[in-house]
Amino acid sequence: MIQFFKSRVAAVSLAVTFSVFGSGLIVSDVLAQTTIPQAKAAIVDVTFILNSSETWKNAEKEMKARVDDVQKEIDVKKEQLKVRADELKRQQTILAPDVFQAKAREIQKDQLGLQREAQISNAKVNDVLNRMRGQLRGVIVKLAANVAAEKGMNIGFDRNNVIFFNDGMDITKEVLKRFNASKTKVEITVDKNQ
Repeated sequence: MIQFFKSRVAAVSLAVTFSVFGSGLIVSDVLAQTTIPQAKAAIVDVTFILNSSETWKNAEKEMKARVDDVQKEIDVKKEQLKVRADELKRQQTILAPDVFQAKAREIQKDQLGLQREAQISNAKVNDVLNRMRGQLRGVIVKLAANVAAEKGMNIGFDRNNVIFFNDGMDITKEVLKRFNASKTKVEITVDKNQ
């Protein structure tokens, strides 16, 4: 029985040794086959490209026109409320106090509604601009990856997150040139029902 136990321990010991050293051989073979490439960094000023691009300038111009249209509508409604408030002031002496108060509350309610409408409109515009910026950033990142690959660079950093770098690593101008040449279009949709 002791002999059986000793041979069992030897077999287990041999199996453990083989699995440790054998798997070590397999792991070292895999590591030897996969060499990590040397990092060659590219720097891209994504914000500069976005703000300088023709695509963004055109989208901003279109959004400004839409904002101006909405603001005109709000201004017309404000003027209508002002006319109503002025008319109510003139009628104050001839109206019963409870009727005057009811009309004043109605005008205040309409003013609050108009303020809320303006806030919602601004929030929608900001949401659309943020979505557009996100879409354009995605295009810029893809273009930057292509430019970097062509130059033998294999890792990219946004300029806003880098403290210092060699100017030869900066591919911003080339990416901006390609971004403008791509004539990327973004669809501007504002949901009026929200």
